[in-house]
Amino acid sequence: MRMVGSLIAAVLVFAVFSASADAAATLPAFDSAMSGVIAQGYAGGSLAVMRNGSLVYARGYGFANTSNGRAATATTRYRQASISKPVTASLLRMVVATGALSFETRVFPFLGVIPADPRANAITVRMLKDHTSGLGGDYFFGSKQAAAYYGVASPPGVGTMVRWTAHYSLAADPGTVYRYNNTNYALLSRVLEIATGRTWIDLVRDMGATAGISSWRLGVSLQKPSDEARYYEASSSRYTQSVFDSRPGTVEWPYGGYNLQSFGGAVALVSTVVDMARYDQGVATGILAAAEDHPIPTRPGWNYTYIYNGSMPGHYTFLIRIWNSSGLTVIAGAFNHRDAGAIDGTINKRIIDAYNATSVWPAVDLPGAY
Repeated sequence: MRMVGSLIAAVLVFAVFSASADAAATLPAFDSAMSGVIAQGYAGGSLAVMRNGSLVYARGYGFANTSNGRAATATTRYRQASISKPVTASLLRMVVATGALSFETRVFPFLGVIPADPRANAITVRMLKDHTSGLGGDYFFGSKQAAAYYGVASPPGVGTMVRWTAHYSLAADPGTVYRYNNTNYALLSRVLEIATGRTWIDLVRDMGATAGISSWRLGVSLQKPSDEARYYEASSSRYTQSVFDSRPGTVEWPYGGYNLQSFGGAVALVSTVVDMARYDQGVATGILAAAEDHPIPTRPGWNYTYIYNGSMPGHYTFLIRIWNSSGLTVIAGAFNHRDAGAIDGTINKRIIDAYNATSVWPAVDLPGAY
């Protein structure tokens, strides 16, 4: 997740578009940006744009599944990767507000786990949220190793993965060093579940419903739902060894290379791009809590840009919120491919350039179709 904020006081490309989008509404700069990525070898993607509270654009590009020719549309679901994290941070603020949890709650004592490194007893909920826990690795990828260590089937349950995490020494004293890490939010998800007695996905779905969101669900490693994109990792790292005893051997990374479900609020959210735009619109307008401790206000005289990105095997996502004198624009997008390098690194700029090149916005509101 990445945020950039500033305060100001006083080739013809093949593209398949969603048939439900208003034919008269066009945003050519965005079409060019999205189709340009598809032209570089990405299978497909989807885009949603909200402008001053109206859904003005929602389209798919390329293929959700290349093997059966299924087109990507505005309603195709995608794994959201690390854009799951701000959603989880919003949920955390909601739960803390109820009194069920505190930012200063000490994580491992709360979970009933004794860590091998005594310093880890000082890790708080706030430190997980802020990535300052001192945890040094993405330990939830180690399902096979954890299963062997504890003598259980792979992948182990979340409780076992929490203990697996706790058996490592810290890389830094808690609260002293920022180290972005999926483990922080995997643990945070478990803390939220214990505090509320409910699953992370049920909690976020209820939260999202207040902003009109209906597509959120938990990603499942071994499933390929018909309403979800098929994921294509870069060819150089497409295959790996399965962590699932039930499906041993070589697998495609998105489909068994890691236990997606166990990561919970770190990377496991599945959504349409329209509902991700609704989430960020809800944050900007105060319907939902912001992920940040001190979000920049959406009010006259203030300018900002927030950018959140997600990248996991086979998918890349972005969520961009721009507020300035011309109003509020929320842009959500996803691709069912990634190269984890050069192309991914250009996507944010392409989208920001498309925004800057757009002076006329569609005078429509499409939410009824989605």
